[in-house]
Amino acid sequence: MLIDSASKLAKLFGVSDFIIGATVVALGTSLPELVSDTYASYIYKGDIVIGDIIGSNITNIALVLGVICIIKPLAVKHTEIYSGWIHLFILSAASFILLIGSGLGRIGGLVFVIAYIAYLRKVVKEHQTVGVEPVPRNSVINSIIKLAIGLTGVLIGAHLLVGTIISFAQTFGIPEYTISLVLMAVGTSLPELSTAIVAAKKGYSAMALGNIIGSNVANILWVLGMSAIVRPIQINSLQILPAIVMMLLLSVILIYFKKSQYTIDRKEGMFFVAAYVVFVLINVASL
Repeated sequence: MLIDSASKLAKLFGVSDFIIGATVVALGTSLPELVSDTYASYIYKGDIVIGDIIGSNITNIALVLGVICIIKPLAVKHTEIYSGWIHLFILSAASFILLIGSGLGRIGGLVFVIAYIAYLRKVVKEHQTVGVEPVPRNSVINSIIKLAIGLTGVLIGAHLLVGTIISFAQTFGIPEYTISLVLMAVGTSLPELSTAIVAAKKGYSAMALGNIIGSNVANILWVLGMSAIVRPIQINSLQILPAIVMMLLLSVILIYFKKSQYTIDRKEGMFFVAAYVVFVLINVASL
């Protein structure tokens, strides 16, 4: 319901599937991270915030993108290669600020939120004429209602799952950073996984790719920025460095795969999934 209504709205307002994926769907599927992480920040759990955001970004590229490419290879337009570079630059800059500052204060959080608004404007400007198709205007109200219902369902499912995962993990005494980096990140990334799979199956490959890239940028700028505004976040730079390196490395590989005949095929999807399995095993082994 979420994917169908989002695609109809994209065509109705004369914008591309990629824009809707990178904005409306990305913001919607990033709501679990926003709600969970701002609350975690409020109760002085900065490790959970950082672990969930970095872990979610790794999960989005390695697991989510990997799975949908195994199901159906993704065709990539030339203009979407550029979005990959912007994605990498934003993640790199934000990671650098986190590492050198050992966290993020309220002013830094505000800068991140402003940067996210600027990113949204740039995405709309760059992709506004890609994949536009006319549809009857009388379907707008119906599409908006279905979009709201779809987002609500996604949020309820994520809330139930995340709560169960965290309670289960804490029962066994797993460190909060590891909980958020692996288990909580999977829970809050399930909306991206479910919507991306549906989008890919229905032929909306641009929306699936836009959702993954848009969600990652939303996580690092919007979610982290809002969390820091709620409460300044302090972190252990050495602790998060391996996960940040993994996140940035996957972003570079994503650009490389995109350039390969403008398609991310099943073999490349299997590589991403394998990388995710290795990432999880390394973190489990470190317990």
